[in-house]
Amino acid sequence: MANIRREAVNAAYDKAYALINNDDMHKRFKEIKEFVNNDETLSKEEKLEVIKRFDGDYDYFKVVKNDGIKRDCENCKEKCLATLYCENCVRKYLKSEFSNWTSENKIIDSLIQKCQQESLIPYMIFEWIPYDRLKNIKFLVKGGYSDIYTADWEDGCYKEWDLEEKKLKRSGTSKVALKRLETIEGDNKTWLEEALYISNKWGSIVQCYGFTKDPTDDKFMLVMNYMDTDLRRYLQKNRNQITWKTKIQIIFEIVKALSRVHEENSVHKNLHSGNVLYLKNKNDWYISDVEFYGPANKPLNSVYGNLSYMAPEVIYKSEYSFKSDIYSVAILMWEVLSEQPPFLNNNNDQDLALNIVNGTRPKILPGTPEIFKKLMEECWDANPEKRPDIQTLWNKIEDINKSIHENNDNWKDVNIDINPNITELTYNNSKVYTFKDLPKPKNATKDI
Repeated sequence: MANIRREAVNAAYDKAYALINNDDMHKRFKEIKEFVNNDETLSKEEKLEVIKRFDGDYDYFKVVKNDGIKRDCENCKEKCLATLYCENCVRKYLKSEFSNWTSENKIIDSLIQKCQQESLIPYMIFEWIPYDRLKNIKFLVKGGYSDIYTADWEDGCYKEWDLEEKKLKRSGTSKVALKRLETIEGDNKTWLEEALYISNKWGSIVQCYGFTKDPTDDKFMLVMNYMDTDLRRYLQKNRNQITWKTKIQIIFEIVKALSRVHEENSVHKNLHSGNVLYLKNKNDWYISDVEFYGPANKPLNSVYGNLSYMAPEVIYKSEYSFKSDIYSVAILMWEVLSEQPPFLNNNNDQDLALNIVNGTRPKILPGTPEIFKKLMEECWDANPEKRPDIQTLWNKIEDINKSIHENNDNWKDVNIDINPNITELTYNNSKVYTFKDLPKPKNATKDI
């Protein structure tokens, strides 16, 4: 087998997506394949690898958007949109397997079955995962309100539909993350339903593979795609080494992922650099913890989240909205550009909350391109109505991403004055806050 340069494949994939844009999805994918075939930097095998990824994407978007010419499935004879599989056959196969598993919990069984009958693609299917199929379980980190573990899943997730055997095939042993759930009832059940639907529909959200249950305490756990690192650790590890192309790609991927959440009429509510995650082998960024609004027993009139990224109206009156997510993106944008956490010297939550509602924002560093300066200021305006919506923001970031792929030289002389004296970085974590007697949010000129 020919040696395929993974970095070259990823770069070609990103470049084609950035440069080829057409409102007609079908024409766009046709133009993308032509673009890849004309790329002289790739070997024949690498071109085939990139095109294979785009063929999968094309099937995915046809089914997700219910857009395209339907064909007659050679197996079930029903109409389907996908070419590499039949979405109807996948759902029927999953339904035929219902009697072969149970979580012994009616709520969980019902939720899994519902997710499976709404499945769109073979490699994004939610299922029941027996605990004994998870090996080498190790504690990783304590999250805001749940412990996170890693494990080796011996079976691995569903990978593709086998047209000959007429069944789903698995990936084989793979590393996964386990997230212990506090409860699956009440508000948490509603959150799970919404979060699982979004994560198993859109590829830019960290995928949830299924549920399992720890027999030592009978607590249910989410089994998720294991990511290599999060944005805060990535920035800290690669400080002063990150190219403009990479920075813009990170911002681009964050905005793309959030656009998928908003497209489903959902609000993330707690977007920060700890739940922006990186998968190295695909060179892609994802967001996690969609719609998770804290512990079930959080007090009334309290808010849950990471204060440094929290919009002033959320701090003031717990007013979550699409526009409060846009504010969080602005803070993330600043963090990526400056390569340091926001409000680094803050030691008092009450003082920081007061500063934010009074208009204090992270100081935009010298050398920051005007286009980003203006965009951040628009997105973190104290008045939510003055912030752009996600589509407007997406269009602007898409144009910036396209420009750097068209001519990287235009960005080589752009240098932000990053503080070289910061060595040890500390971060605020998500937690429950209760603030009283805060003034109405306003803009100000003061920076910290």
